[in-house]
Amino acid sequence: EQANGIPIHITLRTENNQAIVNITDESGGISDLMMPHIFSPNFTTKTSGTGLGLAICKGIVEKANGQIHFTSKEGVGTSFTIQFPLAGS
Repeated sequence: EQANGIPIHITLRTENNQAIVNITDESGGISDLMMPHIFSPNFTTKTSGTGLGLAICKGIVEKANGQIHFTSKEGVGTSFTIQFPLAGS
């Protein structure tokens, strides 16, 4: 997949009774100064946007008893990992 010409890699696997989705891009990463604010409502680095996307995603994932976190390397890219418990676990 690509978004705005940037390659995006998506994987799905199961491990320890969890579904794990990993979304990785090669967009240049997130600076250390921005990392603590990524999931904060109204935080955006774009000129147009509300800064609600990741805050809403985090809320939805947590309401489903899941977890979301990310790693990033400035100048390289970012990887978001979302984990959900499998049904019946």
